[in-house]
Amino acid sequence: MSRDAQEEDVKQVYGEIASAYEALFPVLHRYEDRVERFLAEAVTPGCRVLDVGCGPGLHTRGLDASIDVVGVDLSPEMLELARQARPEGAWHVHSYHRPFPEEWGRFQVVLAIGCLDFCDDLPRVLSHLAATLAPGGRMLFTVLEQRPGFEGHETATHEVQTAGPAVTLHLYSFEDTARAVVEAGLQPRDYVHAPGWVQLTEERTMWFGWWDVERG
Repeated sequence: MSRDAQEEDVKQVYGEIASAYEALFPVLHRYEDRVERFLAEAVTPGCRVLDVGCGPGLHTRGLDASIDVVGVDLSPEMLELARQARPEGAWHVHSYHRPFPEEWGRFQVVLAIGCLDFCDDLPRVLSHLAATLAPGGRMLFTVLEQRPGFEGHETATHEVQTAGPAVTLHLYSFEDTARAVVEAGLQPRDYVHAPGWVQLTEERTMWFGWWDVERG
């Protein structure tokens, strides 16, 4: 399946669950307080935040009004919910497989949480994300980690059947991700292997590599 076709399927899946996503979020996700702790440390008054794969904007809607939030997603339905929750934000349909528009400027903070699961070229995508960061800017991102001994994580791809189309998840080893981080000109600050979301159809927790990185 082509990348464009895959993204259309992802767009369809998330568009269909948009209205129920906030109710499902506590069930589907096991993020604990990692995103909140990162934002509390990285966000400063007046800074700019790029929320990639923002969904309904759950991570950024509560940030101070002085923070300039730009969110991107494939699903217009998700973006409309984000817009309703934070009308002063800027919300765009955009694929992270493509460069981000230069006119958006640079950001001090970037989030890419639970969205790189559909990334089929991690070095390329991390280079796009790194290009949006101002010098000294920080990014928190997650990847589904390929790791022997973890059911569903042994191979580089994993197909999931949704209520609509099947979607392909892409998994990366720690070594592959670390190499892509360095190639993108980013410096690792922190890493943890920890739960991400729960795949309800298979009753399985999917594990993330959580990466806190910085642009030098």
